[in-house]
Amino acid sequence: MATISIASLLSPTSVGGLAAYQQQLAAALRSKAKYDVNMLAMMESAPVRALESNSSQPPVTMIPGKAALSVWKPVLSRLASRPCLLPVLRMIMYKIVSPPQLTAGLRKNEALHFVGAGWDYLGFPLLKAAKAANIRFTVWPAVHPSNWGDDKIDISLYREADAIFCQSDYEKNHLATLGVPESKLVRCGLPPMCLENGDGPRLRSRLSIGDRPSVLFLGRRDVGKGYPALLDAWPLVLQQCPNAVLLLAGPGSSDEPRISKISPSNIRDLGCPSEQEKADAYSACDIFCLPSAHESFGIVYVEAWSYGKPVICGTAPASRELVENGVTGVWADQQPEQLAAGLLRLLMHPAQRLAIGQAGLAHQQRHYTTAQMVACHLKAWNIASPN
Repeated sequence: MATISIASLLSPTSVGGLAAYQQQLAAALRSKAKYDVNMLAMMESAPVRALESNSSQPPVTMIPGKAALSVWKPVLSRLASRPCLLPVLRMIMYKIVSPPQLTAGLRKNEALHFVGAGWDYLGFPLLKAAKAANIRFTVWPAVHPSNWGDDKIDISLYREADAIFCQSDYEKNHLATLGVPESKLVRCGLPPMCLENGDGPRLRSRLSIGDRPSVLFLGRRDVGKGYPALLDAWPLVLQQCPNAVLLLAGPGSSDEPRISKISPSNIRDLGCPSEQEKADAYSACDIFCLPSAHESFGIVYVEAWSYGKPVICGTAPASRELVENGVTGVWADQQPEQLAAGLLRLLMHPAQRLAIGQAGLAHQQRHYTTAQMVACHLKAWNIASPN
């Protein structure tokens, strides 16, 4: 059986979109494309998202060098910020992580796929090992333009890789302008990564909200994701829709000063939900709202669409490329009045809300499926599915 290795700095048992992507890709390659998969990581994490030994998920092999990397990290950080010193950084990483040792484990592989960027440092010894093993080396960086993944050290890694996966045309064009050869840039969207068995009535019953209109926020509770803006907009929404309920989920501070301005009857905090609770929340809500200023793609919009829900996105270019305003969702910015207007547009018009949600579901089923994701990766690796 042919083998693909998927590597990252942090173990895919962690929480977050990149960890979910690694698990979804590995499971699909094993179950649908019939490839064996090796999962490699350098930093362990608590098993927030446990890899099931009896499923299609492979175990994680830890790459030696964690302790040395921690010791050298302050030095590496200074070197990474000075392009002329990148050769020194590489030499140190080759000492911390032995490329020959990695190469020995890659001899029978078809490709080595790195989930990360240049600032993770690990990509450089992985690149050297892949070239020594004469296999394809590809990168999934999840670039947030001007925020993450597009520094000079990142571009240095991408230029030497065989292919770079981009989640939007915006990301692809951005990297091309920074000097990554366009021939290496591969656009690849993502399928929903949530459970398919969400039980909305169960969650509504537990939260005692009955059939009241509800809006779900699921993401990091910070300015970039538009969390404070949504809390500021919610009292304006309640002036016209006093029965509405805001469902909050995700890591970060709850922002008590803003929360205190909202009646407890109009808000429910789910904390950091389990995968089942997340699916239940998608199923339960009437609208999904994440007014982000920065996104590499926006997998949560695709997940909300998979439950037939209309979405409200922010100003992130990748999100606005993904969401068609007035068709599969609504665009908004982080001005409370403007955001409230977008929410009320959907809350006050159920027929329009339903139509937009169904258009989003159709769009997801046409363009963002597991089969399409796997096919895109296999093409970039220059290999065909055994099926």
